[in-house]
Amino acid sequence: MPSLRFENPSLQSRFLDGLKRLSFEPQIAADGSVVCSDEQWPEVNTVAHEVRDTCFKWYFSWCRTEESTKELEQRLRSQGLPFEIEHHDGRVVFLLPVSDQDKHLPAPDEYSGPESCSFCNAPYTERKQFVVSGDSAICDRCIEELYAELRGDK
Repeated sequence: MPSLRFENPSLQSRFLDGLKRLSFEPQIAADGSVVCSDEQWPEVNTVAHEVRDTCFKWYFSWCRTEESTKELEQRLRSQGLPFEIEHHDGRVVFLLPVSDQDKHLPAPDEYSGPESCSFCNAPYTERKQFVVSGDSAICDRCIEELYAELRGDK
């Protein structure tokens, strides 16, 4: 069952208040996470999006390991960059401002993923925004093209 909790108490309070207008009552876990069925998730997530939209124009980012999650959080804090933390199904997810996206990327000497996009072969040094899984990567441009194709825009 999907679960979601905002770490920021103010955002979590707004989230819980927004859920009151739904036609069903999601469960609240011991840690405060909202838990719902897969069928209820779209409505719960819509309320979460409304809360997120009050922060900044945003995107999500997360890390594969607890260590890299802590490193990213420390880097964001030390650089004074705005962010919010959400807990999705036991995973820490960073809500980040799109306007700061370039500042969130690892320095080229810190990047250890594939050197090029598995779809268009664009090098990481050119694109700098890859979604990585194992030895495969997809760049932001290919993701945009894929979404456009799925929406029928292409």
